[in-house]
Amino acid sequence: MAIRHSLCYTLLNSTLLAAILAGGVPAAMGADLVEVYAMAEASDPAFRRVAAAKRAILEQRPQALAQLLPSLSVSARSISNDQEISSPFIIGDAEAGETIEFNTHGYSLDLTQPIFRRDRWVRLRQADSSIRQADAELTAAEQDLMFRVSQSYFNVLAAMDTLQFAQAEQRSLSRQLEQAKQRFEVGLTAITDVQEAQAGYDRAVAQEIAATNAVDNAREALREITGEYLDTLTELGDGMPLVEPTPGDIDAWTATAIEQNLNVAAALHAVDVGRQEIKAQWAGHLPTLDLVGSLGYDSSGGRFGGTRIHADSIGVQLNVPLFQGGFVSSRTREARQRLDEDLERLELARRAAHRQTREAYLGVISGISQVNAFKQAVVSSETALQATEAGFEVGTRTAVDVVAAERVTSQARRDFARAKYDYILNTVRLKQAAGTLTDQDLALINAWLE
Repeated sequence: MAIRHSLCYTLLNSTLLAAILAGGVPAAMGADLVEVYAMAEASDPAFRRVAAAKRAILEQRPQALAQLLPSLSVSARSISNDQEISSPFIIGDAEAGETIEFNTHGYSLDLTQPIFRRDRWVRLRQADSSIRQADAELTAAEQDLMFRVSQSYFNVLAAMDTLQFAQAEQRSLSRQLEQAKQRFEVGLTAITDVQEAQAGYDRAVAQEIAATNAVDNAREALREITGEYLDTLTELGDGMPLVEPTPGDIDAWTATAIEQNLNVAAALHAVDVGRQEIKAQWAGHLPTLDLVGSLGYDSSGGRFGGTRIHADSIGVQLNVPLFQGGFVSSRTREARQRLDEDLERLELARRAAHRQTREAYLGVISGISQVNAFKQAVVSSETALQATEAGFEVGTRTAVDVVAAERVTSQARRDFARAKYDYILNTVRLKQAAGTLTDQDLALINAWLE
C-alpha cells in the first residue's frame, strides 16, 4: 500500500492541497487526472466503505488473541437476609416462629487461563486470513477507483468534445442556410436546397441540446466520485503516444492476471477463511482444558452465629462435550457448504479476470489501429467537406451534399476523440485486470494532458 501514496500525495501536496483547503480547484487552472483522483480517494463513498471495513477487520486478530490470554474477574456481593423459622424442634433459646435478620458479604477474584482450546487457535489463524483478504479487497477497491476516476474524467472530456463538434456543425450549417437563402432569393438555387439546409441546421440544434445534456450528466457522474463539481478539466494533448502492451503476448498477460488479480487474491483468502471455519466448528467436538484459580472471602450471620471464610483454590478444569443435539455437526456441515460457495466465487473471479484481461488487451491493440484510422478519416472528411462547399458555391453540389458532408465530418471528429479515450481506458483496464495498476500509471497518463 505504500506505493499508492508516494507519487499521488507528492503531487497533491505541491499542486492541489492549497486549492482544496481554499474550497476547491480553481476553475481557471483546470483539474488534471492526478488531482481528481486525489479528491476521489478522500471522498468516494465506495472506496471509503472498503477502507472502513478493512479497519474493522483488523480488530479480529486482537479479539482472537484475547481468547487465548488469561481472563481475570472480580465479583462482590452484599445480601440482606430475613429468615422466619417455624419448626416443632426448638434448639437453644430460639422460639417457634422467630424471625432472624443478618447480612452476608463476600468477594471473589477468579482467574481462567485456557490451556487447550482448539477452536480459539483456529480463530487466530482465521483472523490472519481475513486480514489478508481485506488487504486484497482494499487494493482492488483502490484500483477500481483509479479506473472509475479515469472513466468519468474522460467521459466528461468526450462529452465536451461532442458538444464542441455539435456547436461547430451548427455554426457551419447556419452559414450554409444563410447562403442557401441568399442564392434562392436571387434565383440561383431551388427552394429544396433551402429546405435541406434548414433541416440540417435544425438537426444540428437538436444535437447541440443533447450534447449539452450529456456534458451535464458526465459532470454529475464525476461529482458522484469526487464530491464536488469541477468546472474545467485539463484536456488531452496531441502528443499522446500509442504504445502496445509489454509484453506483447496476450497469454502472458492472462497468466499474470490469474496470479495477481486482486479480486482473485481476495477470493483465495476467502477460501482460506472458509477452511479455517470448518476446523473451528469441528473443534466443538473436542474437550477443553483450562487452568482456573479463585480467591474469595465470605462473611455471613445466621441463627447459630456468624461465620467468616477465606478460601483460595487453583487447579485445572476439563470439559468433555458428549452430546449437544447435533448442533456442532450441523454447524460443521454449514461451514463446508460455505466453503463450496467460496470456491465457486474463486472460480468466478478467475474466469472474470481471464475475460477482462483478454478483452482489455485486444481493446488496446485494436484501439491503436482505430485511433490511426479515425485520424485519417478526419483528414479525409474535412477535405471532402471543403470540396463539397466549394462545389455548392459554384452550383455543382447541392445543399443536401453539404449537409451530408458536414454530418460525416462531425461524426469522424467524434469517433477520433472517442477512440483516443477508449485506448487510454483499455490500457488502464488491462493493468487493473492484471493487478498491476498503480498511481504511477495515472501520473503517466496525466503527462499526456495539456
